[in-house]
Amino acid sequence: MLGTAFAVSGCAVRPLAIDDDAHRQRAQDDQHRLYDDQEALTQPLTLADAVARALRYNMDYRTRLMEEAAAMGQLDLANFDLLPRLTAQAGYSWRDNDSFGYGYTPAGTISTTPSSAVERTHHTNNVTFAWNVLDFGLSYVRAKQLADQSLVAEERRRKAQQNLLLDVRTAWWRAEAAQRLLPQMDALLHDVDQAAARARVIETRKLLPPLQIVAYRRSLLDLTQQLVLRRQELEQARLEFAQLVNLRPGQDFQVAAVAADQPPMPLLNTRPETLEALALEHRPELREEAYRARIGDLEGRKQMLALLPSLGFDVGTNYDSNRYLLNNRWASAGMNVSFNLLKVFSMPAVKRNAAANARIDESRRLAVTAAVLAQARMAAVRYALLNDELTVWNDAVQDDSRIVGYLSASNQAGLETELELIRARARWMISKVNRDLVHANVQGAVGRLYNSLGIDPLPLEMESSAPQALVAALEERLGKWEAEHFAPAALPEQQPVALAPVAGVPKEARAAFNDAMARILRLSKIPVAAAGKPAAFKVDTSIKLQPPGAAGQVARMTIRLVDATGKVLLEAEQSSTLVTPIGQDQWRALGEGAAYRLVTPLRGAARRATVAPAPAPAVAAAPVSGGTPSAQQLLGAADQVKAQVSHKIDAAKNK
Repeated sequence: MLGTAFAVSGCAVRPLAIDDDAHRQRAQDDQHRLYDDQEALTQPLTLADAVARALRYNMDYRTRLMEEAAAMGQLDLANFDLLPRLTAQAGYSWRDNDSFGYGYTPAGTISTTPSSAVERTHHTNNVTFAWNVLDFGLSYVRAKQLADQSLVAEERRRKAQQNLLLDVRTAWWRAEAAQRLLPQMDALLHDVDQAAARARVIETRKLLPPLQIVAYRRSLLDLTQQLVLRRQELEQARLEFAQLVNLRPGQDFQVAAVAADQPPMPLLNTRPETLEALALEHRPELREEAYRARIGDLEGRKQMLALLPSLGFDVGTNYDSNRYLLNNRWASAGMNVSFNLLKVFSMPAVKRNAAANARIDESRRLAVTAAVLAQARMAAVRYALLNDELTVWNDAVQDDSRIVGYLSASNQAGLETELELIRARARWMISKVNRDLVHANVQGAVGRLYNSLGIDPLPLEMESSAPQALVAALEERLGKWEAEHFAPAALPEQQPVALAPVAGVPKEARAAFNDAMARILRLSKIPVAAAGKPAAFKVDTSIKLQPPGAAGQVARMTIRLVDATGKVLLEAEQSSTLVTPIGQDQWRALGEGAAYRLVTPLRGAARRATVAPAPAPAVAAAPVSGGTPSAQQLLGAADQVKAQVSHKIDAAKNK
């Protein structure tokens, strides 16, 4: 006993930590496996190059590929379970004495002479072929379930591919914006630092009042904070893109350059009903639910099969080396039937369980259907809204650019002018960053729409093709899909605006005021109607001069913009302090300020006139190509679809 205790204690398992050298070696090996076998970057990455590289090297997607391969391996193993069992067995027997025993005679008395028919040492072997009908049926159903599981893994791989395309598309455009804007932001931050250094010199030499110079430096700090935050966002965008295409951390890369001023994004010309039909047909989630329903149905059949009697057959050949046997070799065959009678009583419960699981599968599929319908609609809504937001940011960038130009060309000099110029440049830079990030989001919305429909960017069998073939196939497929569902956006036709004579301005200064207004409007691509000509809009401007004061003379300007129907589109007031005597340059500056207030409302009116609202489409209408519904129409139709599907879900649950 003591020896046994020592032996058992010696076999006890104790924790064995991996040493630091092994961890270090593992880290080096993992890095080599992650990055060394990749194709080297020899040129800037286009969007198609980035998607192809992500499909080949992205580790999350490669994990999905391994999961699909594992599912296929399980199916291969299950197919072997369908075969009968062919068992070969061999044995050896030894004992230290003979197995003598007493028999009994036909008369019922015990024999006095012991006998034995078994040798002390002998060996046996046999080969048996066995087949169980019930086991075969259960294995067949299980193999069909695993076949459907492999199809589920394929659909999940499709979804991973579609999500990867969406992420890479958005990240590529954000990385492109970062590549273009980061050098400009660094230069602007350098100028802000120089301005702060000059402010410190002015403060040291007491060239300006302390409060004024402190306020100036505080304004520079605010600008620096805003620029640094935007810069961090752009740097993070480059890191996210590098991770998606599996580049080594810190590796330098370039994306293909695009023009800073992109043409207007195209309009979606496919009706929501058509998008819904495509989504319901192609979405991997719905196909996965169909396979899961088949798996659940097969599970119910398997439970019913388990209630049947078990019928087995076996045939074999045997050998025993025992020399006391008359026949050392013999063949055997048999059949057996077993039936658990108590299991019959569980049949109603099995049927109820199968019916409940079927209802759950149906409810889950309807819930996924509702989500898919809503996602298809909302993808179209999101694209339209982001496209409108991009238009606004384009206008903001243009206006900020003009402001910087006017301030840079100003003949005035001083701390206030320098601060205003730096502020204007920072605002212009932030507007460009916002514009480019919104443009990346619009491109992502195109990918989101593509993703919501479940369209594959590539056939799954092409992923093992050469990189050049992948790039060509991606460009062709994506270009074809976008050509089918998008149409070039028509630029809004700007209607002419008439400038009424300004009130409150001396007669000799009216021409300068009106000329300044007209010049800014024409630079903004807004035509100005000649006197007496018809116009779609009219501008009424009046100025009231206050009595001169110590700081100058305050001019209160009222601007009123109306359309041809008399609807007021803009009514605004602004005050400016003029230096007496008031010269022509100051009247021109007032005219330019009034024109800047008019540009955005006039552009918005042109866009609203270009895209006229259409009646809301009926949910049950047949898909018809053409037409771009508004966001309100899409949301209303999506709510109706959700209500219908929710009603179906409730009905399924009540069955």
